Amino acid sequence: MLATACAQPSAMETTVEIAVTDTPIAVAAEPTQTALPVMVAEVDIAETSAPLTTPIPTPVPTPSPVPTPTPLPTEIPFSYYAPTVNMSFEELVGSFDDINTKDASDESRYLLPKYYPAPDTYKIIVDLYWQVVMVYRKDENGAYTVPVRYMLCSSGSSRVGSETRVGDWKMQPVKIRFGQFKVSREYAQYWSLIRSRTYFHSVLYTTSDLSSYQEVVYNSLGKKASHACIRLTVPDARWIYYNICYDTLCVIREGSKNDLETKAIREKLILPPVPAKRVTITAGDTPYTDNWRIEDIQGDPNYPYIAATQPPVK
Repeated sequence: MLATACAQPSAMETTVEIAVTDTPIAVAAEPTQTALPVMVAEVDIAETSAPLTTPIPTPVPTPSPVPTPTPLPTEIPFSYYAPTVNMSFEELVGSFDDINTKDASDESRYLLPKYYPAPDTYKIIVDLYWQVVMVYRKDENGAYTVPVRYMLCSSGSSRVGSETRVGDWKMQPVKIRFGQFKVSREYAQYWSLIRSRTYFHSVLYTTSDLSSYQEVVYNSLGKKASHACIRLTVPDARWIYYNICYDTLCVIREGSKNDLETKAIREKLILPPVPAKRVTITAGDTPYTDNWRIEDIQGDPNYPYIAATQPPVK
């Protein structure tokens, strides 16, 4: 069916006829757009992680306190009890500034003990088999087991005099700083009377000159060789002279080869040899390395020095 639309056009208008038909009108397709090239850029994109949960710390158990180990006691060297093992020959036979060599009988010029420690402070043991003098003081139970001093000695011999008598003796008040034997006319230092006419004293000298020390007497320490007395080095005789009070117990025993404890002490009491050339020794010039001094003695005013009369000296 064809319809014609007529209108009165104006002068300037153009008449357009549109034919209406049942035939479909072909519509031109829109031109296909050409895809533009795409540039792909590689970009690192951090992955967003899920928010972290703050961890709850696991409680650490408090360690148990470690007890501080108790330090082991330091071993006391043998020389503490026997200082003579570290001394020179000159010190072992010499003397100190408490001696008057001009007149050996002038006791007034000697430095004498003022007070002694009480008699029960020490106990002396003289072992004749091992030729050792041992001094002990009391332990916490009151027994004399604490060592104080070990000394090499020379006791009496029947070959030259008489054996030193065995027994328990109380020390006597007699002290002689520098004395002379009546018969032999020899000299010795630091005499302390044990009993009768038996003394602790030093090695011997031919005259009052300390340089006249007798080598054979020094070399006999550790052997039976005296007339009955107990010979010692000068420092050991000096220790007894100042530290041992009258009435102190002195036990002189035979001793035994089976006494391993005393044997061990004896084996360590090694003294230096006599110098090949005789040395000149002057009183007061002798080196002093002992571990005690006179002013350190804790004397008891109840036990003053007694100027006792000495018994006859052999």
